[in-house]
Order: sequence, then C-alpha cells, then structure tokens
Amino acid sequence: MEKAQFFHYKTQETFLHKVPAWIKILLIISLAILAFYLPVKICLVAYPVLILFSMTALRFHISEVWSDAKPVIAYIFLLYFATILLNLANHFSKIVFPVSSWEEVYGGLSRVFIPNLTYLPLLAHLALSLEITSIFYRTTSHGQFKDGFAAIESFITRKDEAPLSDTLALALSFIPRISTFWARLNRAWLSRGGKDSIFKALSLFPKLFHVAMREGYEKSLAIQNRSL
Repeated sequence: MEKAQFFHYKTQETFLHKVPAWIKILLIISLAILAFYLPVKICLVAYPVLILFSMTALRFHISEVWSDAKPVIAYIFLLYFATILLNLANHFSKIVFPVSSWEEVYGGLSRVFIPNLTYLPLLAHLALSLEITSIFYRTTSHGQFKDGFAAIESFITRKDEAPLSDTLALALSFIPRISTFWARLNRAWLSRGGKDSIFKALSLFPKLFHVAMREGYEKSLAIQNRSL
C-alpha cells in the first residue's frame, strides 16, 4: 500500500465532499487566513478538535493526518535547533568574561536546551491554518477546484467562459503533485541503496526542482492548447 502523501485528495462520500466547490474555495481562503488572527489558546484547542473531526467525520487515516502535519513538525525542529545555536553562541560569548563559579557556567549551559516559547503563537497559528487547508484539499478534487474557480470567475465577469479557472486549479493542485514527485524520487533513492542523509537532500532537491518545472511547463502548454 502506498504511503499517504501530502494534501492528496481522498475519495469518500462525506458531507464535505458534497459541498459545492466554490463554497469550499471561499472557505479555504477565509478560514486559513482567519487562523492567523485567532488567540493562541483558541488555536491550541481548535487544532486537536479539527484532527479528531477529520478522522471521525471525514474518515481520514492517521497516516494522512501525520503526512499533512509534517511541515509543522519540521518547522518546530528547525526553530528549536536554531534557538539552540543562538543560545549556545550567546552562552559561550559570556564565558570570555569572568564568572563567579563553574556552577554558573554549567547552569547556564543547561538552560540553552530549554525550548523558547516565543515561537509558540506562530506555530499554533501555522498548525491550525495548515490543518484547515488539509481538510479542504483532501475533500476537493482537481476537477472540483476547476469547477469552483469557473463558477466564481463567471459570477465576477458575468460571462460563461472562465479562462482563468484552469490556471488557478493547476496552481492549487501543484502542491500535492510536488509531494508525489518527492515520493517517487525517494523510492528510487532507497531502492538503489541510498540512505537518509544530507547527501540525499543535495542529490534529490535539484531533480525535484527539474521535474516540478517540467510538469508546470507541460501543464501550461496543455492549458494554452485548450484555450486555442
């Protein structure tokens, strides 16, 4: 069974799958932005509630929830290690000055690894916004995104034609496509005996960029051909 991939559409018959696409597009934009303006306490409560909602009402698997949460987890570790480096630099810069005792040195060193809660509001807002986006991505297919954008564009322009709908739907669907490209490259790397390391990232990221650019170019050509 193929592993769950980031923001991929999940075929189900839930109530959210049946909501008109144009409504979901408006909701995904408004709610994802609103998440950054909510109080931190509300974000910390709403985030696990949405996860439980997605697993029960929308039938998301735990692997799918974990896959969509990985960017936030990676960002947490990135901020944590950056904080450690800054704390270490600040700590050892003070050692050049006289200190009262070695206990002061070692006591300060232990505090270097204490997480900095300054970033908690940002992480709470980001996690909630990402979870909201995940719910709508996994309940809206590429075709539904296209139909939704077409309905919004037709309403604004008062015309039956919606030339921008293809481009906008492609832009939204490109995010899960990148995760698909990475999964294929990763499987190829592991099948050839490659290991998880910095060398892996240095080797695969240029290939990922090349594949993504080629995919975008081919899709743009297809859209241009359909518009002729």
